[in-house]
Amino acid sequence: MNESNAVAIGLGAIIVGIGLLTGWFQIAGLRALKARKLVPSDELAYFRGRYRRRLLTAMVLVSLGTLVAGAYASGMEKKADQLGEPREPADPDAPKPELNQDEKDFIRFWGIYWILVLVLVFALVAFATLDEWATRRYWMAQYKHIREDHQIKLRRDLAVMRKQKEQARAERLGLPPVDNGES
Repeated sequence: MNESNAVAIGLGAIIVGIGLLTGWFQIAGLRALKARKLVPSDELAYFRGRYRRRLLTAMVLVSLGTLVAGAYASGMEKKADQLGEPREPADPDAPKPELNQDEKDFIRFWGIYWILVLVLVFALVAFATLDEWATRRYWMAQYKHIREDHQIKLRRDLAVMRKQKEQARAERLGLPPVDNGES
């Protein structure tokens, strides 16, 4: 095994390890969420969706790492490199040798194999983007709720302060206490 094969297999193993670890955390999170009692419906939907999206991403990572490592461990890359080397006939006047059907089939398989790897990479980026959008949407809704709650408290405190100020002014001027119907 040459150095590039070892690096590629190691990279594939690392990707598979990250995928398995991430998947384990997502399953643990789903179990913890299921064990919780009295979870608000919006929070439950968000976290359940998040754990599922990330579990799907972990499965794609495991698949991707397996495909990358498998391409090098199976010798497929070595065979592809050999097919890519220039073929010169012994006689300079003879036509270049054609690929046989097995070699053409292998090249087709090899191309589809790496297209699948690229599709999985695209899927990872897409899942990460979807997760980011869902997280942003959820936290913006939480922010809006917190902001509205804060505004309500500020208006209430302002009304209390105004009433206290009016009562203090009335006491200072010797007027009867102000009663504007609020209690």
